[in-house]
Amino acid sequence: MATKAEHRDVVLSDNARVVLERRYLAKDEHGRVVETPEQLFRRVAHNIAGAEAPYGDARQVAAWEARFLDVMTGLRFLPNSPTLGNAGQPLQQLAACFVLPVEDSMEGIFGAVRNMAMIHKSGGGTGFFFGRLRPAGDMVRSTAGLASGPVSFMKVFDAATEAIKQGGTRRGANMAILNVEHPDIEEFIRVKADMVTLTNFNISVAVNERFMEAVERDEEFSLVNPRTRRVAGKRRAREVFRHVVENAWGNGDPGIVFIDRVNRDNPTPRLGAIEATNPCGEQPLLPYESCNLGSLNLSRFVKDGATPAVDWEALAEVIPVCVRFLDNVIDVNHYPIPEIEEMTLKTRKIGLGVMGWADLLFQRRLPYDSDEALKLGERMMAFIQEKADAASEELARERGVFPAWDESVYATGRQRRMLRNSTRTTVAPTGTLSIIADCSGGIEPVFSLAFTRQHFLDPRRPKTPTKLTEVNKHFEQAAKEGGFYAKKLIETLAAGASLRDQAKVPDWAKTVFVSAHDVSPEWHVRMQAAFQRHTDNAVSKTINFPQEATPDDVERAYLLAYHEGCKGITIYRDKSREMQVLSHTTVKGPEQQEAIAAERSLGVAAGPPSLRPGQPYRRRLPDQRSSVSHKFDVGGQEGYLTVGLYDDGSPGEVFVTISKEGSTIRGLMDSVAVLTSLALQYGVPLEDLARKFESTRFEPYGFTNNPDLPQATSLVDYIFRWLEQRFGEGRKVKPPRPAGKRGKALPASGDISTGVACPDCGSVLVFAEGCLTCRSCGYERCA
Repeated sequence: MATKAEHRDVVLSDNARVVLERRYLAKDEHGRVVETPEQLFRRVAHNIAGAEAPYGDARQVAAWEARFLDVMTGLRFLPNSPTLGNAGQPLQQLAACFVLPVEDSMEGIFGAVRNMAMIHKSGGGTGFFFGRLRPAGDMVRSTAGLASGPVSFMKVFDAATEAIKQGGTRRGANMAILNVEHPDIEEFIRVKADMVTLTNFNISVAVNERFMEAVERDEEFSLVNPRTRRVAGKRRAREVFRHVVENAWGNGDPGIVFIDRVNRDNPTPRLGAIEATNPCGEQPLLPYESCNLGSLNLSRFVKDGATPAVDWEALAEVIPVCVRFLDNVIDVNHYPIPEIEEMTLKTRKIGLGVMGWADLLFQRRLPYDSDEALKLGERMMAFIQEKADAASEELARERGVFPAWDESVYATGRQRRMLRNSTRTTVAPTGTLSIIADCSGGIEPVFSLAFTRQHFLDPRRPKTPTKLTEVNKHFEQAAKEGGFYAKKLIETLAAGASLRDQAKVPDWAKTVFVSAHDVSPEWHVRMQAAFQRHTDNAVSKTINFPQEATPDDVERAYLLAYHEGCKGITIYRDKSREMQVLSHTTVKGPEQQEAIAAERSLGVAAGPPSLRPGQPYRRRLPDQRSSVSHKFDVGGQEGYLTVGLYDDGSPGEVFVTISKEGSTIRGLMDSVAVLTSLALQYGVPLEDLARKFESTRFEPYGFTNNPDLPQATSLVDYIFRWLEQRFGEGRKVKPPRPAGKRGKALPASGDISTGVACPDCGSVLVFAEGCLTCRSCGYERCA
């Protein structure tokens, strides 16, 4: 066994180095990077190998450190983000996934909020089952009052998450699950329909097979009060299911978890039933359990040759190293609260998964949407499961079984097996990991064969992006070998065109090199199911739809996922999360009255304008005027912008209401609104005002809820750019989106590029594996 790997340099893409620098490399107290990528991998390998000390001598520890370093620097395996960022650092919180219980009491609810805060602070994501909470309107004996219901308390969790910055790498993310039989299920289903509520949550409905059978038979099912266990009403199953479908069609939420199927694979049923998952749904967990994950880069396991083939021998050699690595993480981890440490050590769950699947198919010249790819996918995951199980058995012989083994399904019957870990495999999101590894994410198709990324690289012009075109390396090689590579082709693909529409590209290439918008939802679901059949936990996958897809299309995908054996399903319809500006006629409300009072405090006359020569002319608005109201969110700060209009539709007054009552930022925005109103009424062109105030930079800033203005450097920057876009003479109208392609059974999926800019670097975000991800800098938001 080799014991040294001191001089091995990791070969990284430029993009990977940018992501590592921004997200993972150690920094000093001034924010300066003080670590190289090679040092990062060495730090992680050394820290994780420390768990070997109780089982061997210093030489064995060094030998495993070398092997851990080798699989990471070779980009054949990477652990989840918290491990990369925190291993060997003071925080030392290495797990990504947690589930917390929410009990039906004030102490239980706010205890869960506190525990969530501790986890988010350390860089983890949390899942919750809210089905234990009594429904809205139910009796509260201690106060003789009425319960407000689970949805109201979900908003408390969301607000707490908003106040926490998570570990410096990504914002807090949550999963809320409610069982379909809960009396408040219909309120839960539609809670995110306005696209501004619960922005830090993904939500999913837990459906059992009894409900799904009622859907297919068009029967009623019972709602059950969790406090009394009594029937609280009946609903037609097909109608509730349709509500789920229509809301998911509207904006992607809620997803569905097939909870009976999840619990059939629960390895420790005597410890309790599984009710919740982590934020992206791929990791079902018992209350207080955590799980650390890692992913094999499948594109690194292909033999070169005239007919590239999977290198099964190399894969079999690496899997035991990865399983040992993940098991070691459990022992060196610092857990946020004692209850999590106790449960994690009891069941020792790990989740080894994959990334680079689409790249491997490119190398093998297999279309993603083909039976051959499905068969290979199932064989691939079966192989990984088999080798991971064998590795966990070997560890059990060396170190002992997981402590809850006697209470597990592996202790008796046909499944009897001595294992170190109660679960071994999970297919997790790999947004930033796949950028570091320079491969496709998870088991998703590539989002594009070519794309333009941008970075702010020139310190002399920090607001001017440098645009660089990226090309999938396997496609580029094939295009050059096939004689159809051309700069114009790459530019066309980077602009969003499909390879299938390019006349000069041979048919074989169009068939093999498919991207996300070329694959119909049916094939997305079937690929997810192929990997699920040999995965202990679950599979993270987004089923993408084009903008023109109908609710019926979404319903067929949900039913297909159920019949194909998936444990859950998440969908995203292209452009389904756009916000619309609403216009309405209004009278003077409190906000307008406040602005008028502020105007008077500045000494502005309320009477008619003076007409003396040289006196500036103030054009007042009529007493009865129309207005446009716009709700916005900049960097998590919500507010309302109301614009009073002259009879000709031009703006004459501006009111800004910020949700933080009495705050400094609210006072500042009141002043900006009054001064802007006066300037407009005295004839200052809106374009001149916008030119002066655009790009002003102060907090809050960053990601917005407006796809037409996806990022802002401040509230003032957002407001004036929105005003110019809405009312300026040069305002632009978005071009219509071209119709997408359709598959045989379900419509072909829309491009998963969201059109929303990354708040950190300005590149376009993509939606995949349940997360918004920037392929340029690694920014990720999973709710």
